Amino acid sequence: MAEIVLGIGASHGPTIQSQPEDWLRLGQKDMEDPRYDFDAVLASASPEIERELQPEVLQERYESIQRAIESMSNVLQETAPEAIVCVSNPHGATPQDRMEPVFGIYMSHSESKVERSGHQTSGRRKAAEPLQTFRQVEPYAICPELADRLMHCLIADGIDVASCFQSDPTAGIEGPFTFAYDMFLPDRSTPVVPFLLSRYLPHQATSARCYAVGQSIRRAIESWDSDMRVAIMASGGLSHQIIDEELDRQVIEALRHKDVETLSYLPRERLNRAPGTPEILNWVVLAGAVDDLDMTLIDYVPCYRSLAGTGHGVTLAYWR
Repeated sequence: MAEIVLGIGASHGPTIQSQPEDWLRLGQKDMEDPRYDFDAVLASASPEIERELQPEVLQERYESIQRAIESMSNVLQETAPEAIVCVSNPHGATPQDRMEPVFGIYMSHSESKVERSGHQTSGRRKAAEPLQTFRQVEPYAICPELADRLMHCLIADGIDVASCFQSDPTAGIEGPFTFAYDMFLPDRSTPVVPFLLSRYLPHQATSARCYAVGQSIRRAIESWDSDMRVAIMASGGLSHQIIDEELDRQVIEALRHKDVETLSYLPRERLNRAPGTPEILNWVVLAGAVDDLDMTLIDYVPCYRSLAGTGHGVTLAYWR
């Protein structure tokens, strides 16, 4: 039978893909973000955040992230899964995202493409250069037999999951679904099955439902008459664009101790305090899928970028 040999949780986004001096520029952009009231967030922020914005602290956080990336790369290469089910979220950058299901699986049966757009990674630019954006479309390896297996089994298990296809051959799925290629698997040879989870209200699943979906994914794989070795990845999270260290640490402890009750009843209002924080639900799906494996936290690095406490709770962990 097929088996889940590895679970991976990894933050994505501009913080993990840029130099520390760029973070303050991102913080300036936060002031204009229409998705939350920056002035209100600033008024309620702790004065201690000022220390977090000092150059030496930013550099320390950056170096912690780079060490964590290297550790995760080693884990992935040592375990060498034959396919990755990547749980992440549409961000609205590609045409097919205009209709967004609560849950979905990309069902491509031919060469698929990923649209990589965002900020240049530290490996592609010098520290003194300005933060640049890029957009390019590249092929990625697919695993249609695993996608089919998940679709059939989840439907049979009572999970209403949508079939998603790339309607525009010149576009691609968004980078969060193939994030492992950018950071951990540069040879891009491991097939990926993108599993979509909406992070937006009102079509946002409860954390209890997300955990149940993860368990259904596990049953689908472990009952499959195949010798495939599969990894499950949560791409995204934890709290951002407003850091909530208390929530992040609560989630990490619940993941570490397999606290199903806490993971199943995460407060919806708090998850939606910042637009990126609902990506924590990706980790809840992962937890349901790997509940027989033990978690190792590589690092939790709260990276602040403004006095308002905006930034990213960068987290990397694995289960095996």
